[in-house]
Parts: sequence; structure tokens; C-alpha cells
Amino acid sequence: MRIGVVDLDTSHPAAFLPLLRQRGHEVVAVYGGQTVVDDDYTRGYAAEHGLQVVADPEDLLGVVDAVFIHSVDWDNHLVRARPFAEAGVPIHICKPFAGRAADLREMIRWADSGVRLSGGSALRWSAAVSDWQATGNEVLTAYGATYGHPLDYGIHAYALLSGLLGPGVEAARSLDDEGRRVELRWRDGRTAVVAVAPPGTGGYGFFATLVHPEGVHHVEAGGSDLYGRFIDVTVGHLSGEREQPVSFAELVEPELSVIAGLASAEHGGSWIALHGDARIDDVAFDGKEFAASYRVTRRKALGLS
Repeated sequence: MRIGVVDLDTSHPAAFLPLLRQRGHEVVAVYGGQTVVDDDYTRGYAAEHGLQVVADPEDLLGVVDAVFIHSVDWDNHLVRARPFAEAGVPIHICKPFAGRAADLREMIRWADSGVRLSGGSALRWSAAVSDWQATGNEVLTAYGATYGHPLDYGIHAYALLSGLLGPGVEAARSLDDEGRRVELRWRDGRTAVVAVAPPGTGGYGFFATLVHPEGVHHVEAGGSDLYGRFIDVTVGHLSGEREQPVSFAELVEPELSVIAGLASAEHGGSWIALHGDARIDDVAFDGKEFAASYRVTRRKALGLS
């Protein structure tokens, strides 16, 4: 496939590019955006990798066979993706897919209409998940944790548990006043707890403790092959070579769970259903607010003024 990149906000565009080319795909064009980087950085990135620079994301239409959207402001994801969805161009959207349930519902409608959508957290497809699945054991209940922003970084813990327990989350409830400790309930009655410690209090990665019929099992996710495994799943789906192991509606259950947890915190710890519960629309995570703080740290890491 010919692949276009939209927004050079995160480390993923640089990390994914060689993995895509190793798999026979070609990254051909880029729109750098202004959220984090400037035009000089975009031109330098394009020159380094031999890419065409476009002035607007929609200029990629007709030039690429698929697009990777790397906006750190998740409120931009729906706007960035819509022209490509309407044109039937396959789309990879960086984690988290969105910060409000209405945006996720629109993406689900796109997928249901035949648009190939993928992305999210790489933890969903990590070796920790596949190794556990190979045991054939069923998780009865689990506890997973990480630290940082509840949606931006916390999404990894939710995605890890979704991979380990499988799809089918129906509701969430907050166990605190902030939505940082959230209990998830699956349709078959199983439950799990996710804890996302505030920034600066962690430093650990992504782990989960699983209770299963044979005992207790502890997993830690990550590893040098994390992005490679992720690209194999997402690009395989975008190219039409293979279907994703889960539907897109199931793929966004982690994001819906985080949002439902926040809504539950606003409603006294009540269970909030991921679908069909109007209270999930009472809240949203502010992508622009997060992007403003992220911009400062990211530009410092890139050596930009």
C-alpha cells in the first residue's frame, strides 16, 4: 500500500515508518500539522524519509491507499478521519481513538458501513496477550494498572485487559471520585479492575494479575516487538489481507470504558453502560487541553524551541 501520515505529533510516525517499509508498504506523503511540530520540522522529516509534503490532509486523497492519523489531540481524530472514511480509504487512528462517546459511535458507524478502521493501543496485540491466549485458560477476574493521564496513557491498561479477557465489556463504574479506579463488567458477568495512578506517582509499565481456574497468573506487557506485532494486525486489516480478530466496535471498548468510568464518577459511582446509556455523553476528555501540555514536553524532547 501507499500510506500517508497525518500529524507528526507523537513518536509513532518515526517508529512505524521502518516497520511499514519492512513489510513491503511505502510511506509516501505527510501532513505535519501544527499541534506539536512546525513546517520546518515537517520538511526535515519528509526530506529524511523521501516523502511528499501536503498542505492539507485532504490532499492525500488519490495519493495514498491508506492513512495513519497520529494526532495527539484526540478531538481532532474524527475531523481528520472523516474525509478518508467518506472516500472509503482505510484508516489507522492513534490511541486513544477519541475522548467522547459520540465520536466513537460515529467511527463504529463508518466501520459498519465497510470502512476499514484500525489502530488504538498496541497493548491489545502484545505478546503478553497472545502468550496468555495460547494457554487456553479463561480469566475469571483481573486487576490491571499503569499511571498517567486516565485516557492518554491509561488506555493501555484497559486495552491490555480487553486483550486478556476478550471483548464483551458492557458497563463500567468508578471506585473513586475521579474515574482513576474503575471496575469493568463483561456481558458474561466477569469483572476486572483498572487503576491508573496520577502522573509522577508511577514509573512502572503495564501489568495485570489474572485469576483463572488453575490459580493466579501475572503478566507484564511490552517488549521490543510490541510495535511490530501491532503493525502486523493493523496493516493486515487495512490492506484487506486479513480481518482483525475483533470488530471495530469491540476494538473501541477500552475507550468507551474509560469514558464510562469518568461518567460514573460524575454519577456517584453508578454502573454506566457503554451503549444505550445517555449518561456516558455527560462527560468527555478534553483533547486540546491535553495536547497543550503534551506539546511542551514533546517539543523539548525533539530539541525544538
